[in-house]
Amino acid sequence: MPTAGSSAARSAELVCLLFASLTVCASAVQAEYYCANDPRIEAVDLSAPVDQGFLNTMREIGIKTIIRYYDHEDETLPGKTLRRDESNLISTSGFSTAVVFQHHNNQVASFTALRGHQDAERSLALAGENSQPRGSAIYFGVDGPWQAAYELANVAVYFRGLKARLTGFGYRVGVYGSGLVCNMLLSTGLAELCWLGAPTSWPDYHGYYQTRKWGLAQLRTSQCGGRSVDFDMVNDRVADYGQFVR
Repeated sequence: MPTAGSSAARSAELVCLLFASLTVCASAVQAEYYCANDPRIEAVDLSAPVDQGFLNTMREIGIKTIIRYYDHEDETLPGKTLRRDESNLISTSGFSTAVVFQHHNNQVASFTALRGHQDAERSLALAGENSQPRGSAIYFGVDGPWQAAYELANVAVYFRGLKARLTGFGYRVGVYGSGLVCNMLLSTGLAELCWLGAPTSWPDYHGYYQTRKWGLAQLRTSQCGGRSVDFDMVNDRVADYGQFVR
């Protein structure tokens, strides 16, 4: 398995992965080189089921949390949804789990009060199946560069729908998205946790990154453990970003 040759090399790669929009970095760093141990990288997210071989590789490079998806029955990718058997495997292999709900959340038309209610309902069902404990988080994706007033208003309406349905069940609401969306939802109390999406072109990425109000910051897609993954930085000021152990 390729690894970075030194701490300096790993630091340079991390900067490039974070700011992949800079063409010099993007061309200089090969994604597979980041399949290495770095204490700043504690989580990995992926949209396909994990197996024991993959988990063994993640353990070797110091990953502590596996982030997987919740989705509706007509999932947008085969195998995208975390189910009980996979959840059991992650847990018995010694990892924490974190979850994000995403179902066409890269389309602004998805952000309605009705969809918020439906997505919350499905999330509760899957949280029950996966024995997700109260006090942990369910993130919801806002997968786009939206910044127009009506777009942000739709996102807010969606999260109000989520909150209305999730109230009383003990789950924290997180958002995966741009710095602009994270700031809006956290400042209005519609979300508690921010997972800053990887695209540095999304609104207020750099400014919000500097605030350190995020719990997770996603890096650009790379290859590790025989599959496509996104590694995630964990904010050292936020020990609890909604991950859970069963």
